[in-house]
Amino acid sequence: MAEIKKIGKFEGIYQPPIKADEVKSLVILLHGWGADAADMFGLAPILGQVKEGCAFYAPNAPYPCAASPHGREWFDIQQGEKGAIMAMDDLDELLNSIFDEFSLPTSQIILGGFSQGGMMTLAAGPSYELGGLISFSGALLTEQILIEANLSSPPILLIHGDLDDVVPASALIDAQTHLEAKRYDVEVVLEKGIGHSISENGLDAARYFIESHLS
Repeated sequence: MAEIKKIGKFEGIYQPPIKADEVKSLVILLHGWGADAADMFGLAPILGQVKEGCAFYAPNAPYPCAASPHGREWFDIQQGEKGAIMAMDDLDELLNSIFDEFSLPTSQIILGGFSQGGMMTLAAGPSYELGGLISFSGALLTEQILIEANLSSPPILLIHGDLDDVVPASALIDAQTHLEAKRYDVEVVLEKGIGHSISENGLDAARYFIESHLS
């Protein structure tokens, strides 16, 4: 049964494992600019039940969005790179609160997000020894502070539509270039005929990625 769950200072929607009592792994999905946790929670049955014992958490971003009365934002979109860097502290706090809450090996946690949520995933996620990172229609805004990968760095899946008119598909190529230059394991899915959205093919790729990288 899904529930509203507060973890640290963040409130979100939590889906416990469907087929097991014990939480063995966790998928976290961050919503886009002007949306909220409910926008991502619809993916819980698709991405949060890939593995037995896998739970799902969609947190609300910490700040209200001026352009959307009921929406939230991880940072002011007008601030771009500067905003993403400043917001990394919030995502660090979220991840550390989740680590405390679930006491899981970090390798059993996958972090992902859509649009601005994907930007935050790529900004803070590489610093953690997670099971993997998934960016839907996101961008790497923090390449100048991107650390060199090591053996424990998370594999990364980038999914983007070639007709995206909000975050151009060139952002995928740019992210891939910078991440691979720092020796990250990067998989790219460029979807033909898809705009700024999550398609069935993109979900299939994400589901396979989760299944491959969680034990």
